[in-house]
Amino acid sequence: MTAYTRRQMLQVSAATAVGAVAPLGSMALLEAPKQEPAIKTRMFWTWDHSTEWELNLFGAQTTGASNEYTRPREAFLKDYTNLLQWCGHHGVDAVVVWGLLRDSHGGLDAAKRLADVASQQGVRLLCGVGLNAYGGVYYQGNSAYSLDRHLEANPELSAVDLHGNRMPYRACPSRPQNHEFIAGALRWLFRNLPLGGVQMETGDYGVCRCGLCEKRRRHPVSAFSWEDMALMYPLAAGAIRSVSPEAWIVCETYSHPEPYAGSKEAPAFGEGKAAWADECLERFPKGKGIFVQWVCDDYVKPRLLKAWTKAGTVSDAARHNIMRAHFTTYWMGHLRGELSIDWIADMVQRSIAHGFDAISLFGEVSPFDTGAELNYLALKNYGSTANPRADLEVFLKDVAAPLLGGEKYAHDYLRFARLLDDRQQIPGALKEIYARCGTLPPDIARRWAWLATYLASFVYSTS
Repeated sequence: MTAYTRRQMLQVSAATAVGAVAPLGSMALLEAPKQEPAIKTRMFWTWDHSTEWELNLFGAQTTGASNEYTRPREAFLKDYTNLLQWCGHHGVDAVVVWGLLRDSHGGLDAAKRLADVASQQGVRLLCGVGLNAYGGVYYQGNSAYSLDRHLEANPELSAVDLHGNRMPYRACPSRPQNHEFIAGALRWLFRNLPLGGVQMETGDYGVCRCGLCEKRRRHPVSAFSWEDMALMYPLAAGAIRSVSPEAWIVCETYSHPEPYAGSKEAPAFGEGKAAWADECLERFPKGKGIFVQWVCDDYVKPRLLKAWTKAGTVSDAARHNIMRAHFTTYWMGHLRGELSIDWIADMVQRSIAHGFDAISLFGEVSPFDTGAELNYLALKNYGSTANPRADLEVFLKDVAAPLLGGEKYAHDYLRFARLLDDRQQIPGALKEIYARCGTLPPDIARRWAWLATYLASFVYSTS
């Protein structure tokens, strides 16, 4: 027997009273409550110098952080306009751009034009901001809001190593002058650019070891410091919210939430959560639009080096939690543009089970590369109302099959992509793929041709 809520019974009674009679069993007059998707927010993470969505222009870099920008000046707007328009049509809520403000590709004017595109597409444009490193607000150029220029003018405010040597382009987080600089730069940023938010970091390639920092910290550090995050993130969030109360603020942790059980004094990038992390997290900003970002490469397939237990569950009581991995890049042992849909399914399933409501993927590769295209469509599908359990089979049937020639072909596509683990089978697979291409419509054949070229590149020989 169907059970109805009091509200549903009143709806039926009201409808019957005006002559709209329908059998209760059909519930024709009632709308079933809509199930909230487990994953509510989807983001792309990008470096400007490695983003290549406008094809056939020179200068794209396949990997690296803090690189020079070597694409043509006009490529920046073309790349990110294409990317933002795709996101607007495929359910990606926000795009993080590291290197958003550079003189070499248009500075503030180019960023404003991108912000307009993002607004038109209903996508939040987030500026990647290093608070103690990575150029600050204005990544590279002759700007008063460039952290690098600030430290060149005030070298005494630079971070130092254990030997007292200045660390290039890294600021000491204990200096009030640096607090004032970054807060002022963030206020300038949001007054002059209609951004959707920021993704901020304190730096993960060495921390300041001056007397002030050593006295302030109570816990060990690796290449990053939880206590530096706890100091800088509230300060930065306050400056942002004073100008833009609705901005999204993503706070990087460089860590996985599983409690660290290794032998190091302090866990390194991508490892478990330090024993003192929770007390630092308590000092992170809280409230609407605040995200804590984690990294899971070692805790999901294909690496799956460590166990992700119940102890690695996060709380959504004070803020959102967003999980990221380095799929579609050359980072953490992956390949740029490689097909990762099964691994992304594992990532989303484990993330949902441990309290996450947001997912981030690298989005630097054009969806012309079918591996990247399917990865991005998986980001849209997994954890949605269409696929709440992030089921790979559902994705293959509903999303991949129409693009690849049918459900069997979708399974074959993934199976062939995994032949990198047994490359002796690639030549035989190529014969089958090439034969299929001649029987398929052009756009579907193009996706198979991409896979054939991708696989062939691993067995090609000039001899």
